[in-house]
Amino acid sequence: MSRPQSRARRKAAFMQEAERMYEQLEKWYDKHPEASFGEIEAEARKRRRELMGKTLEQLVNGRDSGMQVEAPKCEQCGESMEFEGYCPWEIHGLEGESKLERAYYVCPHCKGQTVFPPGSETKVASRSLE
Repeated sequence: MSRPQSRARRKAAFMQEAERMYEQLEKWYDKHPEASFGEIEAEARKRRRELMGKTLEQLVNGRDSGMQVEAPKCEQCGESMEFEGYCPWEIHGLEGESKLERAYYVCPHCKGQTVFPPGSETKVASRSLE
């Protein structure tokens, strides 16, 4: 997965995926030279869905994965929580499948106290990503 990246790096990753998709379509068409426009369109639609899933993944994960400079405080005891890594999950959206990730924190003092900042809400959207 990607960590926060600059706009230029996110764009470069998109362009690389778009180029890969185009090359896959070219190879498919080489193998199916008699394909109708509808068949080509159906293949392109499938590949576009893959590209859009990767694009959304890059856009969301490349901006904010919830990692914080200062660890969040435990709601139960008020002590600083510890970063445990990133927790991935899959989103099956209309435009494609994406693997998103969020920072995962646990309280070393209170068993079972965890947090996934920024939760299911993001700074870029006031509505849930889920």
